[in-house]
Amino acid sequence: MTTPVAQIVDAAAYAQAVEDAVKAAAAYYAGGTSPLDDDTYDRLVRGIEAWEAEHPDQVLPDSPTGKVAGGAVEGDIPHTVAMLSLDNVFSAEEFTAWTRSLTRRIGRDVSQWSVEPKLDGLAVAARYTRGRLIQLITRGDGTAGEDVSHAIGTIEGLPEALSEPVSVEVRGEVLMTTDQFEHANTVRTAHGGQPFANPRNAAAGTLRAKERAYTVPMTFFGYGLLPLADTEAALAARLGEAAHSELMRQAAALGVKTTAATAVPGVTAETGEQVLARVKEIAGLRAELPFGIDGIVIKADLAADQQTAGSGSRAPRWAIAYKLPAVEKVTRLLEVEWNVGRTGIIAPRGVLEPVQIDGSTITYATLLL
Repeated sequence: MTTPVAQIVDAAAYAQAVEDAVKAAAAYYAGGTSPLDDDTYDRLVRGIEAWEAEHPDQVLPDSPTGKVAGGAVEGDIPHTVAMLSLDNVFSAEEFTAWTRSLTRRIGRDVSQWSVEPKLDGLAVAARYTRGRLIQLITRGDGTAGEDVSHAIGTIEGLPEALSEPVSVEVRGEVLMTTDQFEHANTVRTAHGGQPFANPRNAAAGTLRAKERAYTVPMTFFGYGLLPLADTEAALAARLGEAAHSELMRQAAALGVKTTAATAVPGVTAETGEQVLARVKEIAGLRAELPFGIDGIVIKADLAADQQTAGSGSRAPRWAIAYKLPAVEKVTRLLEVEWNVGRTGIIAPRGVLEPVQIDGSTITYATLLL
């Protein structure tokens, strides 16, 4: 079933939707919290995209479409290669339509697919020089990120020294497992702080914290491996020609944690049907995993297919995120707050009896008129 699109009826509603989406993205990427849940945000952005497709002369400059992280964040450390986001699909039908468009773009069927869980964390780039971890950078706006090298040594799965003295960049997600999240809240409250709302909020705050009186562990899962300017030429050539699945094997051999040792390891598939079967398998294991996922990442595995497909300004054309439905629970609506946005649009918000979903305490919900 396709995720519904928020209906935007006029320019004022469009402006309000852009404002709401930008605020939600800023809150999410700054600290892991957001006034909108993932499904509501996805519906809102898809509604914005639909409005802009019909009214291309009315697109606002701060629209989140076509921008990494919804245009909500910036950075000052340039990335070696643009660190892009992913476009989304929400159903088998949308995935199949996307594969057909990719086939048309590259002029042939994709040779092989890579299928991995989409981890609910923060994307970072870890730069190693002669095998030593020297710099850690957030995704930022995709072209530059924030230096968070102070967190080196506190992230499990991201070794301070690789097994070989090579100069490479490892990309992946920093997150907190369920156990790490519980430990972080125990430590935080013992130091007089308020509990973190959810694992992503905890990881986001902890990764950026520089002067806390305590440290708590996080976990890294690698999803990319690429050369740096000082990478030995022969190694750089091999990395540029290797399939994604081979890069993940190389990263693991260097001592970097990947999903290979989890219950949902990355696999390769030959057909779209095999991809969808794996999507179903990962979705079935979601509740049992010791870390949060919000979808499955599907990539053309071979470098040749990726290079032919190329990338847009926001996302690669050879990869897609198959988003999973939000976890649903029943709670009580306590009251409705009526807020008036900058453009005069009334935006009702439901106040809920607190309910736990995937480690997050939900107390508000956006209501659609």
